[in-house]
Amino acid sequence: MKRLLSLIMAFTMVFFFSNEQDVKALSCVDVGSPQAALERFGGAVYGEVRQIKADLKQEGFTGTKEKIRYILVEVERSWITEVDSQIIVTTDYTWGYEFKEGNKYLIYISEVDGELISSPCSTTIEMNNPKQAIELFGEGLRPKLQVNLEHKMWFMFEQDIDVYIIVVALVFVVIAVSFMRRARKKKG
Repeated sequence: MKRLLSLIMAFTMVFFFSNEQDVKALSCVDVGSPQAALERFGGAVYGEVRQIKADLKQEGFTGTKEKIRYILVEVERSWITEVDSQIIVTTDYTWGYEFKEGNKYLIYISEVDGELISSPCSTTIEMNNPKQAIELFGEGLRPKLQVNLEHKMWFMFEQDIDVYIIVVALVFVVIAVSFMRRARKKKG
């Protein structure tokens, strides 16, 4: 009985410590006018959301897992930051704005480590045409290059594929070992 309780306790402890999660708090400061927000975040784009994908971001096999939402936007106009005709904007899965495919938005963006980010603290406005944004910020910039980034959205998975990679590797090892054993039996 003591052994059984020890085993249960050991498995419980392993499970408890292996599934720890970071807790985050969100505190946003009011940035004021739309122009102040545009300057604070470093740019804005107006366009149609073409695709939404969630992905798990993790450093290595044992790093903290963070769920990220990627938004493919067909850009019509941009302000401050000149962008291509399609961009992928990263948003926080937990606190990010609830985008809908096919709808058009004014999205404040920042560039961080080569990625375009929409902060959960920035304002995102759903609008059918860019007139309101043009009234606020002026004509803005047209996209600099016509690009198609839909292929980049194919490789974003909401599931943790690390386990699948390990299982496939183990299957290959088992197959390789069985072939080696058969080859030795034939020789000897």
